[in-house]
Amino acid sequence: MSGFLDPSLNRLLSIKTLKYIIGKLIVCVEMMSTDCAAEAQKIANNEIVIRDFLFSRYLDNDDKMQTLGLDDFRFESEAPENYINGVPQGRADLRVYSIDDFRYRKRYFVIECKRIDGNLTLNREYVNNGIRRFIGSSPKYTSYYKSNGMFGLLVRTVDVDKTVDCINQLLRDDYSDIPVRDYLHLGMDFDFYLSAHGDEKSSQVILVHAFADCSKLVN
Repeated sequence: MSGFLDPSLNRLLSIKTLKYIIGKLIVCVEMMSTDCAAEAQKIANNEIVIRDFLFSRYLDNDDKMQTLGLDDFRFESEAPENYINGVPQGRADLRVYSIDDFRYRKRYFVIECKRIDGNLTLNREYVNNGIRRFIGSSPKYTSYYKSNGMFGLLVRTVDVDKTVDCINQLLRDDYSDIPVRDYLHLGMDFDFYLSAHGDEKSSQVILVHAFADCSKLVN
């Protein structure tokens, strides 16, 4: 991913690239649903199982990546993150490198996968064990580009707008220790939700939030 001298342009480029990747992940989940229906196959309603199926069958498959237009990117799954004194502080669901930057070991995006079913329990999980991992003085994940992704796996048919409203309410009321500059809102192109975290603009972390329908995939 080529950069610019102006940091603000680098930020815009990174967000644009991340949106492209996440948009293709949604298409990938649609392919999963079609393939599983053709094979009369169902996947366990489990975040790790869904992510591993997505990675092993698609994101780690050269032919599928070329079909999706993702052959300029490399994915890693369950990657150890943010070592302190030799101990990883977390494990990223998906780590994504651009081929342009693959030789630089710290230049990548992290995408966190979380199930969503319309209920409060998983909405809390999305915030406390999802968004929180990117934010604060001791984040579990690194953020080289200051932009990363949250990928909601919709295991039931839910109203996404209401879910986003609930997540924002949780951030206001129950997780006020998580710094929020801008709550989840649709971007100017209305493709994905964005949130901004941190006080200083130069160090703010932007999260791109997207939701993919997995309801026909899971038991």
